[in-house]
Amino acid sequence: MLRSLTAGIVLAFAGTRANVARTILSCAGIVVGVGALVLVVTAGDFGQRFAVAYGEANVGLPATLQVSVWSQISDRDAFEEDLRRAGGQDISVYQRPSQPPVIRSGDTVLPDVEFVGVDVAMGDIRRMTMAEGRWFTDADTESLAPVLVVNEELADALGDVTRVQIGTGQWLDARVVGVVESTALDFSWQSAYLLRSPATEELLFSESDTETMYQVRIDPEDPAAQDPMGTEFTERLASASWRWGVEDAGSLDSWRMDETEMLQSAVRYLSWGLAGIAVITLTTGLLGVLNVGLVTVRERRRELATYRALGASRLTLFVAVVMESVVVSLVAGVIAVLGCWAVVLLAGRIIDGLVTLPAGVTLGMPASAVLVGLGSAAFVGMLAGIIPAMRALRASVVAGLRE
Repeated sequence: MLRSLTAGIVLAFAGTRANVARTILSCAGIVVGVGALVLVVTAGDFGQRFAVAYGEANVGLPATLQVSVWSQISDRDAFEEDLRRAGGQDISVYQRPSQPPVIRSGDTVLPDVEFVGVDVAMGDIRRMTMAEGRWFTDADTESLAPVLVVNEELADALGDVTRVQIGTGQWLDARVVGVVESTALDFSWQSAYLLRSPATEELLFSESDTETMYQVRIDPEDPAAQDPMGTEFTERLASASWRWGVEDAGSLDSWRMDETEMLQSAVRYLSWGLAGIAVITLTTGLLGVLNVGLVTVRERRRELATYRALGASRLTLFVAVVMESVVVSLVAGVIAVLGCWAVVLLAGRIIDGLVTLPAGVTLGMPASAVLVGLGSAAFVGMLAGIIPAMRALRASVVAGLRE
């Protein structure tokens, strides 16, 4: 049997070389179909990675909730303790000062900068891609001066970030420890994260504030994570609201703010639709290979009959005809993969020149796309070769030798 398989493969390659014109004709449909399938897999892989990075950088890691309290909190430590009891793993205040400070560096004064107060844990809730410097650390909370991380637009406007001052009534020296890459959902064009610390407590929380906001990341397997409206998490908090001076449970609100799963689902459905179109195109290529295979068998009846007369087994002929179709399809698959690789490489360079992609996200052809492309090509070739091979076996040896 092994000898028959080997002989069949040898005959298949010989037949392919002897019929170059038919081989090229058969390749056309397969190249288009496999190329479309490879591009769909590549685009889907890029879309999934981009969706994850975009969501984590702009909104937060999976299962991130925004919690709002529309009332004065009398005991903030008790409130944060109850956030953890309710299921919070990483907790950070997300508070905009009621009276935003002004920022300056030397003589450059920028009055329209938006500040948001956060904790060190915000770096665990949201993917912070640093362009320069670092994110906040626990040691920064002991600083006697306000500590900032600014976005790239604000850093460019300030110029010298070593001479920064902020203030509402009087100027305070501030330390800028890092510059974070700007994202599509920055809360302002020029924005700054202000670390909550004893030096900024009064700036972030005034007695007139009636709203406090936090961002909380919970376990994605937590039942509360499956509730986008945050009702379950809100009910957990409301049961102990008396501990931190909030009597009206209606003043509590929480909702899931991360969009990663939604973006991934959209990309997944789009990929399925495009894959369906690619499969239809590939099926057209299969019919082309099948057609050429039937014509080839009919024109090679004398050749195949001679092989049978010289002692070739039925398995050898079957393998020869099927493998000829597989070889043609694999050649087409290789051409398609190489063409797609060139297209993806060019597109990647164009995209890099036009937009800034999230860190770690590049447009490239994944190994899965190559495997899907070559695997589908071989599978289509095998299917397209079965019918011509069965017809070749049914042909009469005597009739074939008389032609």
